[in-house]
Amino acid sequence: MGNFRVFTSNRLEILSDQLAQVLQQSLPSPFDPEVIVVQSKGMERWISLQLAERHGIWANCRFPFPNTFVREIFQSVLRTCQNRIFLIPE
Repeated sequence: MGNFRVFTSNRLEILSDQLAQVLQQSLPSPFDPEVIVVQSKGMERWISLQLAERHGIWANCRFPFPNTFVREIFQSVLRTCQNRIFLIPE
């Protein structure tokens, strides 16, 4: 988890264009997956299809939900936060 970027827009097409531009630069290791936080499985599928359309192919990417992403960050930093829920849906 080297870079953390947040893009905002009310149009998905703009967000997918920005994401495609950022992902044109590959990671240092081809074995490191890209990590894109999503709200639903449908969003994961749509983003995968958009990136495959723009890049010709799309693979080696993880799509965690926000709670999973936050837990992974805390576990990598604090090692003592095992199996705790950090974001409680309301």
